[in-house]
Amino acid sequence: MSNFNLNIFTPNGVVVKEMGCDELLIPTESGIINVLKGHTHLISELSTGILTAKVNNSQTRNFTIAGGLCKVLGKTVTILAKTSEKPEKIDIERAKSALLKAESRIKDGLPSVDQIKFQRKVERAKIRIKAVNLK
Repeated sequence: MSNFNLNIFTPNGVVVKEMGCDELLIPTESGIINVLKGHTHLISELSTGILTAKVNNSQTRNFTIAGGLCKVLGKTVTILAKTSEKPEKIDIERAKSALLKAESRIKDGLPSVDQIKFQRKVERAKIRIKAVNLK
Protein backbone atom coordinates (compact mmCIF):
# COMPACT_ATOMS: atom_id res chain seq x y z
CA MET A 1 0.00 0.00 0.00
CA SER A 2 1.34 3.42 -0.97
CA ASN A 3 1.95 6.25 1.46
CA PHE A 4 0.40 9.04 -0.61
CA ASN A 5 -1.08 9.94 -4.01
CA LEU A 6 0.61 12.04 -6.67
CA ASN A 7 -1.25 14.34 -9.06
CA ILE A 8 0.50 16.25 -11.84
CA PHE A 9 -1.57 18.82 -13.72
CA THR A 10 -0.52 21.19 -16.51
CA PRO A 11 -2.44 23.72 -18.62
CA ASN A 12 -2.43 21.05 -21.35
CA GLY A 13 -4.06 18.40 -19.17
CA VAL A 14 -3.50 15.70 -16.58
CA VAL A 15 -0.10 13.97 -16.65
CA VAL A 16 -0.86 11.60 -13.77
CA LYS A 17 -3.73 11.38 -11.30
CA GLU A 18 -3.79 9.62 -7.93
CA MET A 19 -0.67 7.56 -8.57
CA GLY A 20 0.24 5.76 -5.38
CA CYS A 21 3.79 6.59 -4.24
CA ASP A 22 6.11 5.70 -1.39
CA GLU A 23 8.65 8.48 -1.96
CA LEU A 24 9.12 11.55 -4.18
CA LEU A 25 12.08 13.69 -5.18
CA ILE A 26 10.74 17.06 -6.33
CA PRO A 27 12.83 19.84 -7.95
CA THR A 28 11.98 23.15 -6.26
CA GLU A 29 13.51 26.62 -6.39
CA SER A 30 15.00 25.91 -2.93
CA GLY A 31 16.52 22.59 -4.01
CA ILE A 32 15.29 19.03 -4.31
CA ILE A 33 12.85 18.00 -1.60
CA ASN A 34 12.31 14.39 -0.58
CA VAL A 35 8.71 13.62 0.34
CA LEU A 36 8.17 10.58 2.54
CA LYS A 37 5.25 9.26 4.61
CA GLY A 38 4.13 11.85 7.15
CA HIS A 39 5.79 14.81 5.40
CA THR A 40 4.77 18.19 6.75
CA HIS A 41 2.34 20.34 4.77
CA LEU A 42 4.17 22.40 2.20
CA ILE A 43 3.71 24.74 -0.74
CA SER A 44 6.79 25.40 -2.85
CA GLU A 45 7.72 26.90 -6.21
CA LEU A 46 8.98 24.32 -8.71
CA SER A 47 12.14 24.62 -10.77
CA THR A 48 13.01 22.86 -14.01
CA GLY A 49 14.07 19.29 -13.36
CA ILE A 50 13.04 15.67 -13.06
CA LEU A 51 10.47 14.57 -10.51
CA THR A 52 11.19 10.99 -9.41
CA ALA A 53 8.46 8.90 -7.84
CA LYS A 54 9.21 5.63 -6.06
CA VAL A 55 6.31 3.24 -6.56
CA ASN A 56 5.85 -0.14 -4.83
CA ASN A 57 9.13 0.31 -2.89
CA SER A 58 11.24 -0.62 -5.91
CA GLN A 59 10.00 0.84 -9.19
CA THR A 60 10.66 4.45 -10.10
CA ARG A 61 8.77 6.72 -12.46
CA ASN A 62 10.24 9.96 -13.76
CA PHE A 63 8.48 13.08 -15.03
CA THR A 64 9.93 16.28 -16.45
CA ILE A 65 8.83 19.41 -14.63
CA ALA A 66 9.27 23.02 -15.71
CA GLY A 67 8.04 25.65 -13.28
CA GLY A 68 4.85 25.83 -11.29
CA LEU A 69 3.82 24.95 -7.75
CA CYS A 70 3.97 21.90 -5.50
CA LYS A 71 1.51 21.30 -2.66
CA VAL A 72 1.96 18.58 -0.05
CA LEU A 73 -1.16 18.21 2.07
CA GLY A 74 -2.02 15.11 4.03
CA LYS A 75 -1.73 12.04 1.82
CA THR A 76 -1.83 14.01 -1.45
CA VAL A 77 0.97 15.68 -3.38
CA THR A 78 -0.29 17.98 -6.14
CA ILE A 79 2.02 19.38 -8.80
CA LEU A 80 0.70 22.31 -10.85
CA ALA A 81 3.40 22.59 -13.53
CA LYS A 82 3.78 24.89 -16.51
CA THR A 83 4.93 21.80 -18.42
CA SER A 84 5.41 18.16 -17.49
CA GLU A 85 5.94 14.99 -19.51
CA LYS A 86 6.40 11.28 -19.07
CA PRO A 87 9.69 10.13 -20.65
CA GLU A 88 7.88 7.76 -23.01
CA LYS A 89 5.97 10.72 -24.49
CA ILE A 90 9.11 12.74 -25.29
CA ASP A 91 10.26 12.97 -28.89
CA ILE A 92 14.04 12.77 -28.38
CA GLU A 93 14.89 14.13 -31.83
CA ARG A 94 12.66 17.14 -31.29
CA ALA A 95 14.26 17.75 -27.88
CA LYS A 96 17.77 17.60 -29.37
CA SER A 97 16.74 19.96 -32.16
CA ALA A 98 15.21 22.41 -29.64
CA LEU A 99 18.43 22.31 -27.61
CA LEU A 100 20.62 23.11 -30.61
CA LYS A 101 18.30 25.89 -31.75
CA ALA A 102 18.13 27.52 -28.30
CA GLU A 103 21.90 27.29 -27.78
CA SER A 104 22.48 28.83 -31.20
CA ARG A 105 20.12 31.73 -30.39
CA ILE A 106 21.98 32.41 -27.12
CA LYS A 107 25.29 32.61 -28.98
CA ASP A 108 23.80 35.23 -31.32
CA GLY A 109 24.02 37.88 -28.58
CA LEU A 110 20.38 38.49 -27.65
CA PRO A 111 19.00 41.22 -25.37
CA SER A 112 18.93 40.14 -21.70
CA VAL A 113 15.18 39.32 -21.67
CA ASP A 114 15.54 37.03 -24.67
CA GLN A 115 18.72 35.57 -23.19
CA ILE A 116 16.75 34.40 -20.14
CA LYS A 117 13.96 32.98 -22.32
CA PHE A 118 16.36 30.92 -24.42
CA GLN A 119 18.36 29.81 -21.37
CA ARG A 120 15.12 28.34 -19.97
CA LYS A 121 14.53 26.58 -23.30
CA VAL A 122 18.02 25.08 -23.05
CA GLU A 123 17.28 23.85 -19.50
CA ARG A 124 13.97 22.27 -20.56
CA ALA A 125 15.53 20.55 -23.58
CA LYS A 126 18.37 19.13 -21.47
CA ILE A 127 15.93 17.83 -18.86
CA ARG A 128 13.78 16.18 -21.56
CA ILE A 129 16.83 14.44 -23.03
CA LYS A 130 17.99 13.34 -19.56
CA ALA A 131 14.52 11.97 -18.71
CA VAL A 132 14.45 9.83 -21.88
CA ASN A 133 17.85 8.39 -20.97
CA LEU A 134 16.62 7.50 -17.44
CA LYS A 135 13.84 5.22 -18.71
